[in-house]
Amino acid sequence: MPQEKEEIFKKIGVDISENNINIDLTKTKDFFNTLQNTLQKKAETIEKDISEGKIDLEENVGIKVDNEHINIDLEKTKSFIESFGQKIEGFLAELEHTIGKLDK
Repeated sequence: MPQEKEEIFKKIGVDISENNINIDLTKTKDFFNTLQNTLQKKAETIEKDISEGKIDLEENVGIKVDNEHINIDLEKTKSFIESFGQKIEGFLAELEHTIGKLDK
């Protein structure tokens, strides 16, 4: 098995030899918990940055909110959603690629 695949399997607690597959459920659980925590922390950081005004929703997303109004620039919002969708597609493609490596 190529070194790259071995490293991926080791990270998630899977050991594959000629006649055996051993799965360390603790490592597998830890890997997915770490992934979940990383994504959660990133989401919290983004939320905090938006609330502190570090990310300008009006400029980037086309949404401006104040105490009396909500203004939505549909062209900017559409552009943002398309860009975000492409990033999600890229992430999912990379995830599928990694899963495909694990299947082999």
